[in-house]
Amino acid sequence: MRNRIVGGVVLLLATACGSDSTGGFTATGGSGGAATGGSTSGGGGGSGGINVGGTGGGINIGGAAGTATGGTGGGTQDCVMGTKACSGNIPQICGPGNKWISNPACPFVCAAGNCVGKCAPGTNQCKLGKTQTCDNTGQWGPKTDCEFGCDPTGVCKAACTAGSFKCNGNEVLQCNPGPPAKWVPKSPATICNASSGQICSAATGTCTAATTIGGTTPTSKYYQYAIFQSGSSAFLGGGDVTSWGDYVYATRSSQYIDVYKITLLDSDGDGKLEPNQHPDNPKHTGPIEQRTIQFVKTYAKSGEGAPVYSTTVSGLLSTSNNDIYSVGPSHNGSITLYDFASKTSTVPFMPTSTTLAMSFLGYAHDEKLFYGGNESYRRVYSFHVPTKAWVLEFQYPNLAGSHMDGIEAVVSPKTGQQFVYVSDMTTDFIGQYRRDDAQGWVQEALFEYNDATKSMLEGFGFGTLNHFWATSGSGHLYELGGGDIQEDLEPCPDNKAACGGTQPACQGTDVCLDGCCYPNTCPGGAQICGGGMPACPSGQVCQGGCCANQCPAGKQACGTGLPACPTSKYCVAGCCSDQPQ
Repeated sequence: MRNRIVGGVVLLLATACGSDSTGGFTATGGSGGAATGGSTSGGGGGSGGINVGGTGGGINIGGAAGTATGGTGGGTQDCVMGTKACSGNIPQICGPGNKWISNPACPFVCAAGNCVGKCAPGTNQCKLGKTQTCDNTGQWGPKTDCEFGCDPTGVCKAACTAGSFKCNGNEVLQCNPGPPAKWVPKSPATICNASSGQICSAATGTCTAATTIGGTTPTSKYYQYAIFQSGSSAFLGGGDVTSWGDYVYATRSSQYIDVYKITLLDSDGDGKLEPNQHPDNPKHTGPIEQRTIQFVKTYAKSGEGAPVYSTTVSGLLSTSNNDIYSVGPSHNGSITLYDFASKTSTVPFMPTSTTLAMSFLGYAHDEKLFYGGNESYRRVYSFHVPTKAWVLEFQYPNLAGSHMDGIEAVVSPKTGQQFVYVSDMTTDFIGQYRRDDAQGWVQEALFEYNDATKSMLEGFGFGTLNHFWATSGSGHLYELGGGDIQEDLEPCPDNKAACGGTQPACQGTDVCLDGCCYPNTCPGGAQICGGGMPACPSGQVCQGGCCANQCPAGKQACGTGLPACPTSKYCVAGCCSDQPQ
């Protein structure tokens, strides 16, 4: 084969041996290049190239010995069908004709053709008296303390205002405007007694009695998954529990911390691991997939120094699988950190006053605060490191249990909101609380599990499978989650944007499902229905998960997920019809 340049284009010269009727070989058009054909028709058009084709045997250039003309040149393609990209802050998708189609601009950040993020890069906000800056990915950065608070634009104030107050743990401070401005102890000194139910009020500069926050009427659902019982599984029994990664830790017999590994199996054989699948869960309906529990190791109080006080009041907290926090071995409000490798303990947090003891423990990674509680009252405390004191945050109502028996703090991966979860013993309720800039503590939701047995609950930790884990105080280990409670426990998959609540509305025709934006797969952009979605408009019914016009009397509904129409019938506009149109 030889090549030759004609008018700036490289032509391939091919020698072909063939019969009088057909060419020796067939070549299709190249991508943006030149094609030489030997068939009775010209080569296929290249992308923006030149096609030279023809018939006949021998040496043929551009069909010189044939009768057919060459194919037409290919057109210019901007993109590959179905791919996504961003043009600045505008998401684009490659559509018909391989041309970019622009969608509405993203409110925050466009990445790989999707709208992502929670804020506009470079902007600031004031959150709970601290300032935050939005990074280049559209995520809020860490909170930075402002001595005098911050203004609505997220800028730290330069001074305090005369007559204003601030809480420093349980102590009330007042503003000395200076200059320079500074906070000083209120005169006379005012220190609130957290153990007796007093809360420092920055609004009034006084100690106020804690009031009950939230109601007792359930607003949402969660479900029970694995139940491991001592004697019929590897679970040895236990009291307080925590979890990290695939591992669950439980106290036992006031002497041990046992470690277990949890594994989820694809027991329904569909090739997917589905931790939230449950027969009663409308969001993820299906059989509960099997979990297995494997005993890993025991750390003993005697000889190995495991920080256990009493099984039911030695709250555990995992922030890694290398060590563990405990409110034992001394029941005096201190927090102990136990290192698994060295089997040694330190006490990084010791309150000045040891009269207020904690029985359970949680850690808020966003606020960098330890939260605690005990059985005496349904009160949630935080540990104030500068003053070495437990501070009363809020009090919650009786949730149909004999006493408080669990606390956990989880940052929502979708919204970045910090939540505190509380539970009672012998109850099916989990309360969800958050700290609001304007209102203080509010009850966000009250989740209920419809369990007629009223399973005993004696420990409460979040982790494995993005679910909560609890014990009965003796021989049972429970896994809790799914349904409505799951929306703030795991991130949106595949870089999908979060939605619902205070989040921006989904873009284009996307719909909000389980707190994440998903493409609307209903024909013609019809409304998605079922599984907790809004009811269909008047005159429409939910067919196969999509709203469709209600079929006239005597006509069968049809379409995606519905039975096929009878023989000789046609599916037209969601109804079986005698005519194809």
